[in-house]
Amino acid sequence: MNTRPEHLAAGWPQRRRLKGVRALLIAIRFLLEGPGRWGAYGADLTPSASENPTQLLALEVRQQGWIVYAGRTPKGDWDLFLCRPDGSQVRQLTQTPEHNEFLAQFSHDGKRLLYRRMPRREQIDNSAHGTQGELVLANSDGTQPVALGKPGEFPWASWSPDGRQFASLSIQGITIVDVASRKVVRTLARKGFFQQMTWSPDGQWLCGVANSFGASWSIARMNLATGETTAINRIDCCTPDWFPDSRQVIFSWRPPGQQANQGNGWTQLWRADAGGRTRQLVYGEDGRHVYGGQVSPNGKYVLFSGNMEEDGDCGKAGAPMALMRLSDAPIIGGSSPELRALHSGARAGPVLTLPVGWEPCWTAGELPAATPAAATGAAAPKMDATSQLASELHTRGWLVFSARNDRGDWDLFLSRPDGLHRQPITDTPGFNEAGARFSPDGKRLLFYRLPKAEAVDNNTYATFELVMADADGRNPVLWGRDFPWASWGPDGKQIACLTMKGIQIIDVATRGLVRQIPRQGIVSQLVWSPDGQAFVGTANGLGPFWNIGRLDLATGILQAVSETERYNCTPDWTPDATQVLYARGIIPEKGGRAELWAAAADRKGRRTLYAEAGRHIYGACSSPDAKYVLFTRSVEDLGRVDNSRTTMAVMRWSDAPLIGDQDTALRQRFPEAKTGPRLDLGPGWEPHWTLADVLPSEKGKSQ
Repeated sequence: MNTRPEHLAAGWPQRRRLKGVRALLIAIRFLLEGPGRWGAYGADLTPSASENPTQLLALEVRQQGWIVYAGRTPKGDWDLFLCRPDGSQVRQLTQTPEHNEFLAQFSHDGKRLLYRRMPRREQIDNSAHGTQGELVLANSDGTQPVALGKPGEFPWASWSPDGRQFASLSIQGITIVDVASRKVVRTLARKGFFQQMTWSPDGQWLCGVANSFGASWSIARMNLATGETTAINRIDCCTPDWFPDSRQVIFSWRPPGQQANQGNGWTQLWRADAGGRTRQLVYGEDGRHVYGGQVSPNGKYVLFSGNMEEDGDCGKAGAPMALMRLSDAPIIGGSSPELRALHSGARAGPVLTLPVGWEPCWTAGELPAATPAAATGAAAPKMDATSQLASELHTRGWLVFSARNDRGDWDLFLSRPDGLHRQPITDTPGFNEAGARFSPDGKRLLFYRLPKAEAVDNNTYATFELVMADADGRNPVLWGRDFPWASWGPDGKQIACLTMKGIQIIDVATRGLVRQIPRQGIVSQLVWSPDGQAFVGTANGLGPFWNIGRLDLATGILQAVSETERYNCTPDWTPDATQVLYARGIIPEKGGRAELWAAAADRKGRRTLYAEAGRHIYGACSSPDAKYVLFTRSVEDLGRVDNSRTTMAVMRWSDAPLIGDQDTALRQRFPEAKTGPRLDLGPGWEPHWTLADVLPSEKGKSQ
C-alpha cells in the first residue's frame, strides 16, 4: 500500500480525502452493525437484496476461512481484527491501547501470525511500515504473542511455505531466519529490492518492490537458488503478492499516461505472469487507489483495499477493503470514462465491500474457537444475528433446488443450508429440471425434466417426465410421464403419484402399482406424510378456490387444513407429521401477497410464520430437525417462475412470526412480530433439505 518516495510525490493533489473522523465513524458502525449495510461500493447488501449478484458473492465466500487486517479502534490505536471473507463475524484479536499492531500475515497452514507492533505514539509510515516496531509471532487467534526481535529488526518479514522460516529484507540484504531459533541460516544480496517482499508458495522465489530495473518502484522476482532477478512490471508499482500456483503475481500499478486525477492517474490492481510477459487489469476505479491485493488460497478471488488517498489512508483510519472473483476481471468501478474507454469489455461488478481496514491477509483454515482479544482478556464482540444464523446452518446437511443457469435453462443445484458450496448437479442444455426431492434417507432424488421450450411453471412442472437419480445427480434414470406429482413414501421404497385415475402408490424397485386411492379433489402438489398415514395436497372442492387438504389413508376422507375462502398452495409436512406448511394466498378481489403459514394437521390451529409486503412466499419445507424453515420469495405471483425473480431464504421456527419489511399494514396485523434474522440464499426455486452428506469425494453430473 506504498506510494512513491516523498520527493516524487511532492505536489500531488490530495483529492477526495476520506477524513479521519468520518472513516473512524464508519469503522465503528461496521463493528456494531456488521456488513449488512454495506455493498459493492454502495450497492445494497441488505437481506431483501438477495437477487443482487453481490449477495451471491458474499454467500460463496462466507465460510472460506478468515481475513486478518489492521483496523483503527475507537480509542485511536490500531489493533488486529478478523472477519469472514464476506465481512461478517468480526473479531478483535488484540486490544492494546498503548500499541499499534499492523501488517499481519497468516502462516500458510493458518495456525500462526506474524505482525508488527510499535508504541502508539509512533505514526505508521506507509512507505516504511515493514521496518517499524518489533516483529511479533502469535497463534492465529491472537493468543501467546511473542516478540521475535528488537524494534526495527527483521524488517519486511514474510513466511516460508512450511512456516519454519521467514525471509527478511533490509538495507544490508535478504536474510532467511529460522523461526524456532531466530538464527539467520542464509543471506542473499538484495539487488535493488527495498520493500514489500513476499516468499512464493512453492518456496522457489521472492517478489518485491525494486529500483534496479531502469525505473523506481518496479515489481520483480528473485530466484532463491541462484539469486537471479527479473522484472515483472516497471514504473509506479507496489504491494505485490503471489497467486497460489506461484506462476502469477497480483500487484498495484499506476499505468502512465492517465488524464484523470489532474493528470496523475489512479493506482489500479493488475495481475501478471511471474516472468513479466503478460499482464491484465483486475480492478480499477477513477477516484480510488487500489492497493494490497491478495489472492484467495483457492485462487478464485482477490482481496484488496480501495483507497481515496494515495498513501493508503493508514495515517487516518484505513479504507474499505473489497473482494471480487478473478473470473469476473476486469472490473471497473464507478463511471471511470477514461478507464472504460481503454477496457471496453470490462464489467461493473460484483464487488463485495468489507470493513474499513488495511493490509488484509486471507487463510482458508478454520481458527481455534478462542475468545477474541484472548491475549488481553477482552470481551468478544457479538456476532450479528444473520451471521449467527448462517453459522448454525452450515453443517446441517444439504439443499437441492432449481435455478436458471447462464445459458437460460434450469438445472438442479446443491448448496449447504447457509447458501455456501453452491454447485450444479445437472447439465442438460436441452432441458429444464425442477421439483427435486430427496428420499427420506437422503441417498436419492426424484425430479422432473421438461423440454427447454416448455416454461417452468409452479402449477404444471410435475406433469412432465419423472427422473430418479443419486442424491448428487449421478446415475439418472428416466421414468417417463406416467408419474405426475410424485412424492416419496416414508421408507423410500415407494412413491405416490397423482394421476387422473387417482393417487397411485408405486413400488420403486419394480415400478409396479401397489395400491390406488381416490384423489378426492386433490389436483396438484401431493406430499406423503412422514408417518405414512396421510397425504396433503392442493385441492378443489373445499372452497371457491384452491385449498390445502389432508387425505387420511385409512378412511379416504379429505378435510381442509387451510382457510377455504382464499387461494392456498404448496403444502409440505413438518417432520413429525403434526403440522402442514403452506402458502396462504389471496382473496382475488382483495389482492395482497401470499404468506407462509402453518396449520395443525388436526385442524385445531393456524399461525403465521413469515410475511412480506414486497414478496409472495411459496414452496416452504421444514428442516429435517424441525428447527428451521426454508422458503422462496417471489416478486411476481407464481405461475411461471422465469419472470418472478424467485430467491430462497431460511429462518428459525422459534423466530416466528417474522415480517420481512417495515410495512405499516403488516406491522398492524402482527405487532409483536420480529424482523429477523432471515438468511437469504440467492436465486432458487422449490428447495428441499436433507441432513445426509450427499456429496462423495468425486461428483459426476447428470447428462
